[in-house]
Amino acid sequence: MALSYWASGNELSLKTWQIIMDFFVVILLSIFFTHQLKRIINKFIPFDALKLKQLFIVIGFLLAATVLFYSAYTIYNKFTYTYIYNRIDVLEHPSQSLENNLIFALNYFIYFAMWTVFYVAVKGLMELNKSRETRLKLESNLKESQLNTLKGQINPHFMFNSLNNIRGLMLEDVPRARNMLTRLSETLRYSLTKSTLNSIALEDELDMVRNFIEISKIQLEDRLQFEEKIDKKSLNILIPPMIIQMLIENAIKHGISSLKEGGLIVLSTCLIDHQLQIKVTNTGTLRTSKDSTELGLKNIKQRLALLYGEKADFKLEEIENKVIASINIPTA
Repeated sequence: MALSYWASGNELSLKTWQIIMDFFVVILLSIFFTHQLKRIINKFIPFDALKLKQLFIVIGFLLAATVLFYSAYTIYNKFTYTYIYNRIDVLEHPSQSLENNLIFALNYFIYFAMWTVFYVAVKGLMELNKSRETRLKLESNLKESQLNTLKGQINPHFMFNSLNNIRGLMLEDVPRARNMLTRLSETLRYSLTKSTLNSIALEDELDMVRNFIEISKIQLEDRLQFEEKIDKKSLNILIPPMIIQMLIENAIKHGISSLKEGGLIVLSTCLIDHQLQIKVTNTGTLRTSKDSTELGLKNIKQRLALLYGEKADFKLEEIENKVIASINIPTA
C-alpha cells in the first residue's frame, strides 16, 4: 500500500526507509507464497496426466494463497503502522476502503495466477523433455538389446555339420582336417569377439567369409565355386559384423546346396554416391522351401533398420537364373 502512495506522489509523507521496508516485506511475502504454491502444485497436480478437474484445484489454491497473502499483509500493516511507524492515520486513509482492499486482493490473485501459468508451462516443458529423454533412453536400450540378439547368430546346423564333416575328413586327409579345425576355431572366435561391436572393417569381414567358404567346401566340394570382386577402396568401410557371412550362408543353403551340379557364388563390393554396395550373386532361383523360416533374411533387414533406419536398404531378386542379394549402406 505504501508503494502505491509513494508512486502517486507519497501524499502520506512516508520516510524512505519505511517505503523500502514495505517493499521488501511485499517481496518476501510474494516469494514465500509462490514457493508454497509451487510445493502444493508439485504435490497435487500430476503433470503427466493433466485433466480439467486439475484446473479447478489450481484455482482453489490461487484463492487460498490470495486470502492468506492479503491476511498476512493486513496484519503486517496494522502492526507496523501502529507500533513501528506511529502512523495510525494511514490506516484511516480513504485508500483503506473495502473497494480498494478488494482491488488489492484481485491484483494479487491475478499476479499469483500469472505466476502459476508461467510455472506450470515451464514445469510442463521440463516434464515433457524429461519424458522424451526417458523414452529415447528406453528406445536406445531396446535397440541395443535387439541388436545384441541379432548379432553373431551362427547357424547351429552349420556348426553341427562342420564338426561331422571334419571328423570324416580326419580319416582321409589329416592335414586338411587340421586346417579346417583352425578355420572353424577362427570363425567361432570372430563370432564371439566381433558380435559385441556394431561395425567392423569390410576387410575383417572378408577373412570370416573366406573361412566360412572353405569349411562349407568340405561337404559341397567342387559343387561350390566362389569368386570375389572387391573394390579396394571399400576395404576400410565399416559394416555390421557377420552381415556378409549371413548373405553367403543364405546363398549356400537355399541356392548351391539344392542344385545337383552346384553353382557359383560371387561376392562384389563397390562405392556409389557415398554408399557401399554389397552384392552376393549365386546360381539358382528364389523358390522358397516349405521348411524355410527366412530368419537370416529377416535378421539382415532388422539389423539394417536398427543401425541405419531408412538410409540403408536390402533387396533380393532373381535375374536370369541367378539370385542377387544386394545391400546398400551409407559410408558416413
